[in-house]
Amino acid sequence: MSAQPTAKPAVLKPAIVRPTETRPSDPLLMTFFVAAGEADACGPGCEAWIAADGKIDLDAAQRLRKLFAKLGRRGLPIFLHSGGGSVLGAIELGRLIRSRNIEVSVARTVPTECSRDRLSDKSCEKLKRSGKDLVSELDSNGAMCNSACVLTLSGGAVRSVPPLVRLGVHAIGIDLGKTQIRGAAIAAATRAANSRIVEFLRDMGINKALFDTSNSVPHESTRFLQRDELVRFGIDTREFGETDWRFAEKPNAAIAKGFFVRSGEADPAHPEALLRLNCGAGKAMRLTLARERSAPNRIGASSRPLRVTVNGSRVDLPYVAPGGTIEMRTAVLWPNMIDSADDKGTVEISGFGPERDNEPQGRIILNMAGFSAAYAKLRKACDESSSLDSGCGVGDLSPRCMPDALKTWPVMPPTAGGQTTWPSR
Repeated sequence: MSAQPTAKPAVLKPAIVRPTETRPSDPLLMTFFVAAGEADACGPGCEAWIAADGKIDLDAAQRLRKLFAKLGRRGLPIFLHSGGGSVLGAIELGRLIRSRNIEVSVARTVPTECSRDRLSDKSCEKLKRSGKDLVSELDSNGAMCNSACVLTLSGGAVRSVPPLVRLGVHAIGIDLGKTQIRGAAIAAATRAANSRIVEFLRDMGINKALFDTSNSVPHESTRFLQRDELVRFGIDTREFGETDWRFAEKPNAAIAKGFFVRSGEADPAHPEALLRLNCGAGKAMRLTLARERSAPNRIGASSRPLRVTVNGSRVDLPYVAPGGTIEMRTAVLWPNMIDSADDKGTVEISGFGPERDNEPQGRIILNMAGFSAAYAKLRKACDESSSLDSGCGVGDLSPRCMPDALKTWPVMPPTAGGQTTWPSR
């Protein structure tokens, strides 16, 4: 989060918590374009949205005003993907969004004419700045909203942060190469900028604890907010959220969906989880459930049963990774259980709640949106790679077989129980 030359503090030493995202040396300025996808691509009844991608600058709000003028009364949600930028630019952008009563979320917009792995190529950037409506997909995997972007997100009339997406925050900073002020003048400018932030967050209905948390982190470092903090700060107060099923070819072919649910326990009160389906032996599939473990259950493995019902067939998940902040269970799904599943079905998880299975929070119903297309890609990838089977059986969590599933898991922010990792989606 950067203020203008009159509104940043002196450079501070990095904190223990360091950013995990790549910070390009010269990120492109935020661009806005209308994206369109399939039915419900951006939520129930939503097929089009505004993509906001890049570094926030002082002129970002003016560019969005031009797009609003073009859209007229057509109200579309905004999906942010940004590493941050100007504090004043982000505040102006947030106020503009609130004045239009716009819903805001976080996700990458991937135009179909661009390579998913090369979205920063000049040809793709030129396309996004062409002024045309672009056929696209939304992908929360790898999406970010850090630093000043969190201020813009706060301007949403309705705000949502997808499961497993982390918002990065830190104190404002100053680019000493772009200003001549030093010493006491910097301190005064910093106080003025922080006052603007506090006022803006208050107007947006955000708890001041967000500012206090951000301001405690040196500018060169980044602290990633946990789901419970999003609720406490008022950024996203939902008790449940889920993503669609999506296919990922690398590093190992798999389909997955993330979700979170209010459990009623503390630390965390809104545990996040991931369902992942990848190739097993023969035609079988390996289903893995990874979820945040509550503080009382971080020592040793939980003995409580978990059961998943897919396409009407029930599967017990008996395997538990030992200790830590993540509990992982896996089991086999045979082809007849999933080959006929479609996007209209559901996945039911029993035993997820903190107390008894007959309590409301002990039974979770997840949708199957996006499953058919994602599973078709996975089935093809599994068939093509069956001759290269490593010999690891379905549900095998032995040291020999674990690395393939775990070595690429991205690191999540530290929690009270230690370092947290998730399977890649």
